[in-house]
Amino acid sequence: MQPGEFKQEIMRINNAVNQEMFGLGLRWQKVHVIDDKVLVLASNQRVKALATLFVKDRGATKLIDNALLDEYKSRIRSAVEKDLKIRVTAVLKDYDPDLELACMLIVFAEPVLDVIVSL
Repeated sequence: MQPGEFKQEIMRINNAVNQEMFGLGLRWQKVHVIDDKVLVLASNQRVKALATLFVKDRGATKLIDNALLDEYKSRIRSAVEKDLKIRVTAVLKDYDPDLELACMLIVFAEPVLDVIVSL
């Protein structure tokens, strides 16, 4: 697999997980490969119910966002390991509800380019 194909697969998986959990696709996303890590920046569409709650009660929304982030990270990890057959060491993710921007770092057990060439 070529690096560009690998990036496309990461984007496909990320968008699929987003659609599974929120019923919405991503507006855009960018993927950067850095040694044993993949950095994904994405523009999300905020779920209407969370956007409404965010205006009234930021604290409650933050708790819900954290629970959703934990579930998202678990699903991304499973999907990447299953679909790409690459062991994931960690998934770190944050989301800014004001900008509707997400940043995710996937850390792999070995350098990505070494692994994807053999796929």
